[in-house]
Amino acid sequence: MEPIRSYPDHSSPDLTLFICETFQNEITRVIAEIPTQRIQVCLFPHHCSAGLYHLENISRFLRDHSNPEHQSLLFGDTQLIKQGLLPPGITHAGPDTCNALVAPEEFIAHIIQGGAHIILPGWLLSWERYVREMGFNPKNKTSFYSSSVNEIIVLDTGVIRIPEEKIRSFEWFSGLPVRTIPVGTSHLSGIIHSAVYQWETDRVRSSCNQEVSAALESNARQMAVINMISDIARVSKEEDVISRIFMMCQLLFAPRSVRYLPVQPEGPGTMISIPPNSKDESHNAVLLSILGKDFEIFPDQSGFGVPIIYMQETLGILGVYEVSIPERVREYLNLTLSFTKLLGLAISNARSWHNLTTIKERLEAVNLKLQEKNEELLTISQELQSANRELIKSQKELTESELFIKGIVNSAHVGIAVMDPEFHILFWNPEMERIIGLLSDDIKGKNFLEVFPLIITYKRDHFLVQALTGEIVQAPDFFYPPGPSGKPIWISSIYSPVYDHNQNIIGIVLNIYDITHRKESEQDLERAYDAIRIAQEKLNILSSITRHDILNRVMVITAYSEMLIETETDEKSRIRLQNMLTAGSDIQHLIEFTRQYQELGVKKPTWQKIENIMQRISLQSVLAGVDITITGTSAMIYADPMLEKVIYNLVENSKRHGEHVSAITITTEQQGDNLIIAYSDNGVGVPSEEKKLIFKKGHGKNTGMGLFLIREILGLTKISIRECGLPGVGARFEMIVPHDGWRKVTEESSQSP
Repeated sequence: MEPIRSYPDHSSPDLTLFICETFQNEITRVIAEIPTQRIQVCLFPHHCSAGLYHLENISRFLRDHSNPEHQSLLFGDTQLIKQGLLPPGITHAGPDTCNALVAPEEFIAHIIQGGAHIILPGWLLSWERYVREMGFNPKNKTSFYSSSVNEIIVLDTGVIRIPEEKIRSFEWFSGLPVRTIPVGTSHLSGIIHSAVYQWETDRVRSSCNQEVSAALESNARQMAVINMISDIARVSKEEDVISRIFMMCQLLFAPRSVRYLPVQPEGPGTMISIPPNSKDESHNAVLLSILGKDFEIFPDQSGFGVPIIYMQETLGILGVYEVSIPERVREYLNLTLSFTKLLGLAISNARSWHNLTTIKERLEAVNLKLQEKNEELLTISQELQSANRELIKSQKELTESELFIKGIVNSAHVGIAVMDPEFHILFWNPEMERIIGLLSDDIKGKNFLEVFPLIITYKRDHFLVQALTGEIVQAPDFFYPPGPSGKPIWISSIYSPVYDHNQNIIGIVLNIYDITHRKESEQDLERAYDAIRIAQEKLNILSSITRHDILNRVMVITAYSEMLIETETDEKSRIRLQNMLTAGSDIQHLIEFTRQYQELGVKKPTWQKIENIMQRISLQSVLAGVDITITGTSAMIYADPMLEKVIYNLVENSKRHGEHVSAITITTEQQGDNLIIAYSDNGVGVPSEEKKLIFKKGHGKNTGMGLFLIREILGLTKISIRECGLPGVGARFEMIVPHDGWRKVTEESSQSP
């Protein structure tokens, strides 16, 4: 069977939803409720009854109709996952069975336990084809169903009108009564909407992070180049110019080595290199081969060479070898070519200064013999005049170079302001004019705090003071209210000290970034999360009602069983009744677990501190009689609000199974970028053969849900957990928090709950 692609049909969708063909009408209605999404629905052949479509065929079907460049979600039966046949790039979403897509799993389990077989409207409409695929003849009655169940139940979604003759014909074929239970499509709609909104949230978050990282990297690289070129332009000695060029190449490209071959009118000079021991005569020939070329990328694609030319004269050849990221070698080459003319000007100026110094020394020597060599003095005077003209020309070119650098600063996409130690504004670039709305001519020379009194009102003036002490301060994001620009904006700012050549602080440079777009994206992300929360609340209400009804019926069974035990004298009957009571108690525990489990992810994760959680009243009762020790790195953990339940279950588990637990230790330690939270007790420990099983649902001596719930709570924020204690010594659970899920406690963050 070929897949049906629609709702609408995209040649390159952003998201593909795979679902059984029996849901065709229901998924059509649900997808129509999701606006403006590039979503494609692909219906795979029904396989629950085996027949023509075995799991291998379904796996091949999914692989053929999925796009590895885009995300795909699979809804329904999890047999493909259990058999390891789910193709890469496809993620399972929603409950583990197709039936549970239209009704809660507890409801489905209740029906099955009552001895019924469940079918869906889409299956019933084509039941003759499906039973043929199972190997039956629809024209002959079968005992296949009646041998194991006592009735057939159709979960009616209300989307398909089921003809009465279809129901009657299947009753005749199966030999069982067919009963219809209306369930609607709200459960299916909630599952699909939740999965789609979660996918959209992840995509928006990823896009925002990439845009911010790219902007920050670009701005940092531009500022670094501007600062280093400005420094090179002020140097008057050629060897100092070369030294700074090497430093700039190291900072920008992190190469293994950099070489420079000076070229004089009389021929090549002595090669200069860093590190110093990287000199090799063979490199002279390589660099000389670049003469007459604009550039050359070395054969191994990890470096390049460029001639440094000024006024059509080659002054030297620069070679950069084995850059840190070979894939970006062309980007590095283009960046180098953008400032080689400025480097040539700096080297030419240095040589001019050297020539001028030489001429000056000669002039001083001649002045000593002024009276004896007037003619020689005249000649030297003429040479000096010529050198002065060259110097004037060089100074003019240097001024033009400074204007060029100033143009780069003025065109930068970051607001730049420079102040003296008394906070008088000395420089205000066009990007600052655009962001703040004040022209440079209107505020230059004025006091920064007088122009912007909000800096004092919002207690941000101390950042200026910190910069004057030598700190580089990244200030918190700030909402700048409507001012002269006429609209409010969000800004991010960095305060840095300005040094003179003696490393004395002579002012402050303020960099401002307009992050309004990023903040608006974060607000969109928040709205998407609220939509998910509303859908989850609807599901929770339905689940709560279902649990309440189940508990009421269990109470009836339990009450009657207790009454019968009191009056029953037959021992075997009493044992059977006691088993019924035990089963009822187990059902109550499982229902309680589903209540706790549905609370997962309902509330947004928050930053929490272990020490504060341990002080809560709910934990103090279970900790009675146990010594608690907390050591290690003080940190805030980004986790679900049910993190308190994790600690509670671990402590309860220690007291229940540790036999003689009297002390519990919680240690936090940084390992690489991650944080390890180790929980250990002095009980009997966990047997080696149990370590990999204890986190599975239903495994354990009690309900078997405690450690499974712990793993699910932590997994919401990508925190993993493992047991690595020694049997007989004590249990030890290690929770691994990823690098973006924790932060060290500072004065500001320590006030968080």
